[in-house]
Amino acid sequence: MQKNFWQANLLLLITALIWGSTFIIVKESLKTLHPMQIIAYRFTLAFFFIFLLYHRAFFQNWRSSLLPGIGLGLILALGFTTQTIGLKLTSPSSSALITGLNALIVALLESLINKKKLSRSSLLGILTATIGLTFITWSGQPRLELGDLLTLVCAVFFALHIVATNKALINCDPRTLIVIQYAVVALVCWCFVPTKLLSNNYEVKIWFSLLYLGLLATGLAFLFQTLAQRRASPIHTAIILATEPAFASILSIGFGYEPFTLKLITGGVLMIVGMILSSTGESFKKLPGKII
Repeated sequence: MQKNFWQANLLLLITALIWGSTFIIVKESLKTLHPMQIIAYRFTLAFFFIFLLYHRAFFQNWRSSLLPGIGLGLILALGFTTQTIGLKLTSPSSSALITGLNALIVALLESLINKKKLSRSSLLGILTATIGLTFITWSGQPRLELGDLLTLVCAVFFALHIVATNKALINCDPRTLIVIQYAVVALVCWCFVPTKLLSNNYEVKIWFSLLYLGLLATGLAFLFQTLAQRRASPIHTAIILATEPAFASILSIGFGYEPFTLKLITGGVLMIVGMILSSTGESFKKLPGKII
Protein backbone atom coordinates (compact mmCIF):
# COMPACT_ATOMS: atom_id res chain seq x y z
CA MET A 1 0.00 0.00 0.00
CA GLN A 2 2.81 2.43 0.90
CA LYS A 3 4.47 1.69 -2.44
CA ASN A 4 1.24 2.49 -4.30
CA PHE A 5 0.97 5.76 -2.36
CA TRP A 6 4.41 6.91 -3.43
CA GLN A 7 3.87 5.73 -7.00
CA ALA A 8 0.72 7.84 -7.24
CA ASN A 9 2.48 10.88 -5.74
CA LEU A 10 5.45 10.51 -8.08
CA LEU A 11 3.27 10.20 -11.18
CA LEU A 12 1.31 13.31 -10.20
CA LEU A 13 4.44 15.32 -9.41
CA ILE A 14 6.02 14.40 -12.77
CA THR A 15 2.76 15.42 -14.44
CA ALA A 16 2.83 18.80 -12.68
CA LEU A 17 6.44 19.40 -13.73
CA ILE A 18 5.75 18.52 -17.37
CA TRP A 19 2.62 20.67 -17.51
CA GLY A 20 4.44 23.55 -15.86
CA SER A 21 6.92 23.52 -18.73
CA THR A 22 4.23 23.68 -21.43
CA PHE A 23 3.07 27.26 -20.83
CA ILE A 24 6.22 28.76 -22.36
CA ILE A 25 6.17 26.28 -25.25
CA VAL A 26 2.52 27.02 -26.07
CA LYS A 27 3.12 30.78 -25.72
CA GLU A 28 5.92 30.56 -28.30
CA SER A 29 3.89 28.31 -30.61
CA LEU A 30 1.02 30.82 -30.59
CA LYS A 31 3.27 33.23 -32.50
CA THR A 32 3.01 30.87 -35.49
CA LEU A 33 -0.06 28.67 -34.99
CA HIS A 34 -3.77 29.20 -34.36
CA PRO A 35 -4.83 28.08 -30.84
CA MET A 36 -7.06 25.33 -32.24
CA GLN A 37 -4.20 24.09 -34.44
CA ILE A 38 -1.96 23.63 -31.42
CA ILE A 39 -4.60 21.66 -29.52
CA ALA A 40 -5.56 19.60 -32.59
CA TYR A 41 -1.97 18.61 -33.40
CA ARG A 42 -1.24 18.02 -29.72
CA PHE A 43 -4.10 15.58 -29.19
CA THR A 44 -3.76 13.90 -32.58
CA LEU A 45 -0.16 12.99 -31.78
CA ALA A 46 -1.14 11.95 -28.26
CA PHE A 47 -3.98 9.78 -29.59
CA PHE A 48 -1.77 7.79 -31.96
CA PHE A 49 0.91 7.39 -29.30
CA ILE A 50 -1.49 6.09 -26.64
CA PHE A 51 -3.49 4.00 -29.13
CA LEU A 52 -0.32 2.17 -30.19
CA LEU A 53 0.41 1.39 -26.55
CA TYR A 54 -3.09 0.37 -25.48
CA HIS A 55 -5.03 -0.69 -28.58
CA ARG A 56 -5.70 -4.13 -27.09
CA ALA A 57 -7.19 -2.67 -23.92
CA PHE A 58 -9.21 -0.27 -26.06
CA PHE A 59 -10.81 -3.00 -28.16
CA GLN A 60 -11.60 -5.01 -25.02
CA ASN A 61 -13.18 -2.16 -23.05
CA TRP A 62 -14.41 0.50 -25.49
CA ARG A 63 -18.12 -0.28 -25.09
CA SER A 64 -18.21 0.40 -21.34
CA SER A 65 -15.92 3.43 -21.65
CA LEU A 66 -17.32 5.11 -24.78
CA LEU A 67 -19.90 7.49 -23.28
CA PRO A 68 -17.81 8.48 -20.22
CA GLY A 69 -14.81 8.96 -22.53
CA ILE A 70 -16.76 11.22 -24.88
CA GLY A 71 -18.03 13.29 -21.95
CA LEU A 72 -14.55 13.66 -20.47
CA GLY A 73 -13.15 14.48 -23.91
CA LEU A 74 -15.63 17.32 -24.42
CA ILE A 75 -14.79 18.78 -21.00
CA LEU A 76 -11.09 18.51 -21.81
CA ALA A 77 -11.57 20.18 -25.20
CA LEU A 78 -13.34 23.13 -23.58
CA GLY A 79 -10.64 23.39 -20.92
CA PHE A 80 -7.75 23.44 -23.38
CA THR A 81 -9.52 25.80 -25.78
CA THR A 82 -10.17 28.44 -23.13
CA GLN A 83 -6.69 27.97 -21.65
CA THR A 84 -4.82 28.25 -24.96
CA ILE A 85 -6.76 31.29 -26.17
CA GLY A 86 -6.33 32.84 -22.73
CA LEU A 87 -2.57 32.20 -22.81
CA LYS A 88 -2.34 34.20 -26.02
CA LEU A 89 -3.63 37.20 -24.07
CA THR A 90 -1.78 36.81 -20.76
CA SER A 91 1.64 35.78 -19.40
CA PRO A 92 2.74 32.13 -18.89
CA SER A 93 2.96 32.48 -15.10
CA SER A 94 -0.46 34.17 -14.79
CA SER A 95 -1.98 31.46 -16.97
CA ALA A 96 -0.41 28.70 -14.87
CA LEU A 97 -1.35 30.22 -11.52
CA ILE A 98 -4.96 30.90 -12.51
CA THR A 99 -5.25 27.43 -14.08
CA GLY A 100 -4.01 26.05 -10.77
CA LEU A 101 -7.16 27.35 -9.09
CA ASN A 102 -8.80 24.13 -10.27
CA ALA A 103 -7.52 22.66 -6.98
CA LEU A 104 -9.73 25.08 -5.09
CA ILE A 105 -12.67 24.43 -7.43
CA VAL A 106 -12.27 20.66 -6.98
CA ALA A 107 -12.76 21.14 -3.23
CA LEU A 108 -15.93 23.15 -3.90
CA LEU A 109 -17.29 20.55 -6.32
CA GLU A 110 -16.52 17.68 -3.95
CA SER A 111 -18.36 19.55 -1.20
CA LEU A 112 -21.42 20.05 -3.42
CA ILE A 113 -21.45 16.48 -4.75
CA ASN A 114 -21.00 14.89 -1.31
CA LYS A 115 -23.35 17.44 0.32
CA LYS A 116 -20.81 18.39 2.96
CA LYS A 117 -20.04 21.83 4.33
CA LEU A 118 -16.67 23.30 3.48
CA SER A 119 -14.18 23.10 6.32
CA ARG A 120 -12.59 26.18 7.84
CA SER A 121 -9.39 25.20 6.08
CA SER A 122 -11.15 25.17 2.71
CA LEU A 123 -12.81 28.54 3.35
CA LEU A 124 -9.47 30.03 4.42
CA GLY A 125 -7.90 28.55 1.29
CA ILE A 126 -10.53 30.15 -0.95
CA LEU A 127 -9.97 33.54 0.68
CA THR A 128 -6.17 33.23 0.44
CA ALA A 129 -6.24 32.14 -3.21
CA THR A 130 -8.64 34.97 -4.09
CA ILE A 131 -6.28 37.52 -2.55
CA GLY A 132 -3.40 35.96 -4.49
CA LEU A 133 -5.38 36.09 -7.74
CA THR A 134 -6.06 39.78 -7.10
CA PHE A 135 -2.34 40.44 -6.62
CA ILE A 136 -1.44 38.83 -9.94
CA THR A 137 -4.25 40.10 -12.16
CA TRP A 138 -4.80 43.61 -10.72
CA SER A 139 -4.23 46.18 -13.46
CA GLY A 140 -5.44 49.27 -11.63
CA GLN A 141 -9.10 48.60 -12.34
CA PRO A 142 -11.50 46.19 -10.57
CA ARG A 143 -11.87 43.74 -13.46
CA LEU A 144 -10.18 40.71 -14.95
CA GLU A 145 -8.49 41.04 -18.32
CA LEU A 146 -9.97 38.81 -21.04
CA GLY A 147 -6.99 36.44 -21.02
CA ASP A 148 -7.22 35.98 -17.25
CA LEU A 149 -10.99 35.50 -17.42
CA LEU A 150 -10.71 32.80 -20.10
CA THR A 151 -8.04 31.08 -18.02
CA LEU A 152 -10.32 31.16 -14.98
CA VAL A 153 -13.02 29.46 -17.06
CA CYS A 154 -10.48 26.82 -18.08
CA ALA A 155 -9.74 26.16 -14.39
CA VAL A 156 -13.42 25.33 -13.90
CA PHE A 157 -13.37 22.86 -16.79
CA PHE A 158 -10.17 21.19 -15.54
CA ALA A 159 -11.68 20.85 -12.06
CA LEU A 160 -14.77 19.24 -13.58
CA HIS A 161 -12.47 16.91 -15.49
CA ILE A 162 -10.67 15.76 -12.33
CA VAL A 163 -13.93 15.07 -10.49
CA ALA A 164 -15.60 13.40 -13.49
CA THR A 165 -12.52 11.25 -14.14
CA ASN A 166 -12.66 9.99 -10.57
CA LYS A 167 -16.30 8.94 -11.05
CA ALA A 168 -15.64 7.34 -14.45
CA LEU A 169 -12.74 5.25 -13.14
CA ILE A 170 -15.13 3.32 -10.90
CA ASN A 171 -16.40 1.33 -13.88
CA CYS A 172 -14.03 2.18 -16.75
CA ASP A 173 -10.55 1.13 -17.82
CA PRO A 174 -8.20 4.16 -17.50
CA ARG A 175 -6.24 3.37 -20.67
CA THR A 176 -9.39 3.15 -22.76
CA LEU A 177 -10.71 6.39 -21.30
CA ILE A 178 -7.51 8.16 -22.32
CA VAL A 179 -7.69 6.86 -25.91
CA ILE A 180 -11.31 7.96 -26.34
CA GLN A 181 -10.73 11.37 -24.75
CA TYR A 182 -7.79 12.17 -27.00
CA ALA A 183 -9.74 11.17 -30.10
CA VAL A 184 -12.66 13.41 -29.07
CA VAL A 185 -10.47 16.45 -28.34
CA ALA A 186 -8.56 16.05 -31.62
CA LEU A 187 -11.74 15.70 -33.70
CA VAL A 188 -13.49 18.64 -32.02
CA CYS A 189 -10.50 20.95 -32.43
CA TRP A 190 -9.81 20.02 -36.06
CA CYS A 191 -13.40 21.04 -36.81
CA PHE A 192 -12.61 24.58 -35.64
CA VAL A 193 -9.24 25.06 -37.37
CA PRO A 194 -9.69 27.63 -40.18
CA THR A 195 -9.31 25.90 -43.58
CA LYS A 196 -6.80 28.48 -44.83
CA LEU A 197 -4.45 27.51 -41.97
CA LEU A 198 -4.29 23.81 -42.84
CA SER A 199 -0.60 23.52 -43.66
CA ASN A 200 2.38 21.44 -42.60
CA ASN A 201 5.08 23.90 -43.71
CA TYR A 202 6.40 24.87 -40.29
CA GLU A 203 9.88 25.41 -38.93
CA VAL A 204 11.63 22.48 -37.28
CA LYS A 205 11.34 24.11 -33.83
CA ILE A 206 7.55 24.23 -34.20
CA TRP A 207 7.43 20.49 -34.92
CA PHE A 208 9.66 19.83 -31.91
CA SER A 209 7.28 21.88 -29.77
CA LEU A 210 4.26 20.00 -31.10
CA LEU A 211 5.96 16.64 -30.51
CA TYR A 212 6.78 17.65 -26.93
CA LEU A 213 3.23 18.85 -26.31
CA GLY A 214 1.64 15.83 -27.97
CA LEU A 215 3.78 12.92 -26.81
CA LEU A 216 5.14 13.98 -23.44
CA ALA A 217 2.86 16.72 -22.11
CA THR A 218 -0.36 15.09 -23.30
CA GLY A 219 0.26 11.45 -24.20
CA LEU A 220 2.20 10.53 -21.07
CA ALA A 221 1.19 13.24 -18.60
CA PHE A 222 -2.56 12.66 -18.76
CA LEU A 223 -1.95 8.92 -18.67
CA PHE A 224 0.10 9.44 -15.48
CA GLN A 225 -2.72 11.49 -13.95
CA THR A 226 -5.39 8.94 -14.82
CA LEU A 227 -3.33 6.02 -13.50
CA ALA A 228 -2.53 7.90 -10.29
CA GLN A 229 -6.20 8.68 -9.73
CA ARG A 230 -6.85 4.98 -9.30
CA ARG A 231 -5.31 5.49 -5.84
CA ALA A 232 -5.46 9.24 -5.22
CA SER A 233 -8.74 11.04 -4.56
CA PRO A 234 -9.67 14.14 -6.59
CA ILE A 235 -8.63 16.35 -3.67
CA HIS A 236 -5.24 14.67 -3.26
CA THR A 237 -4.71 14.88 -7.02
CA ALA A 238 -5.49 18.59 -6.98
CA ILE A 239 -3.08 19.23 -4.08
CA ILE A 240 -0.08 17.78 -5.92
CA LEU A 241 -1.02 19.29 -9.27
CA ALA A 242 -1.12 22.65 -7.47
CA THR A 243 2.69 22.64 -7.78
CA GLU A 244 2.32 23.06 -11.57
CA PRO A 245 2.09 26.89 -11.49
CA ALA A 246 5.20 27.06 -9.31
CA PHE A 247 7.19 25.19 -11.96
CA ALA A 248 5.66 27.37 -14.70
CA SER A 249 6.45 30.63 -12.90
CA ILE A 250 10.06 29.65 -12.24
CA LEU A 251 10.56 28.72 -15.90
CA SER A 252 8.75 31.82 -17.16
CA ILE A 253 10.96 34.12 -15.08
CA GLY A 254 14.07 32.07 -15.88
CA PHE A 255 13.52 32.36 -19.64
CA GLY A 256 12.81 36.09 -19.43
CA TYR A 257 9.12 36.09 -20.28
CA GLU A 258 8.39 38.35 -17.34
CA PRO A 259 10.34 40.11 -14.59
CA PHE A 260 10.86 38.79 -11.10
CA THR A 261 8.47 41.05 -9.16
CA LEU A 262 7.21 41.12 -5.58
CA LYS A 263 3.65 41.28 -6.92
CA LEU A 264 4.05 38.04 -8.90
CA ILE A 265 5.83 36.16 -6.13
CA THR A 266 3.43 37.31 -3.38
CA GLY A 267 0.37 36.50 -5.47
CA GLY A 268 1.79 33.17 -6.59
CA VAL A 269 2.66 32.04 -3.06
CA LEU A 270 -0.78 33.08 -1.76
CA MET A 271 -2.53 31.20 -4.56
CA ILE A 272 -0.55 27.99 -4.06
CA VAL A 273 -1.06 28.12 -0.28
CA GLY A 274 -4.76 28.72 -0.87
CA MET A 275 -5.01 25.77 -3.26
CA ILE A 276 -3.41 23.45 -0.72
CA LEU A 277 -5.52 24.74 2.19
CA SER A 278 -8.73 24.35 0.20
CA SER A 279 -7.82 20.81 -0.81
CA THR A 280 -7.21 19.25 2.61
CA GLY A 281 -9.22 16.15 3.45
CA GLU A 282 -9.34 12.59 2.23
CA SER A 283 -6.20 11.95 0.24
CA PHE A 284 -5.65 8.30 -0.52
CA LYS A 285 -7.82 5.43 -1.69
CA LYS A 286 -7.07 2.22 0.14
CA LEU A 287 -7.74 -0.10 -2.76
CA PRO A 288 -6.04 -3.40 -3.50
CA GLY A 289 -3.80 -3.96 -6.49
CA LYS A 290 -1.14 -2.02 -8.32
CA ILE A 291 -1.44 1.38 -9.93
CA ILE A 292 -0.14 0.29 -13.31
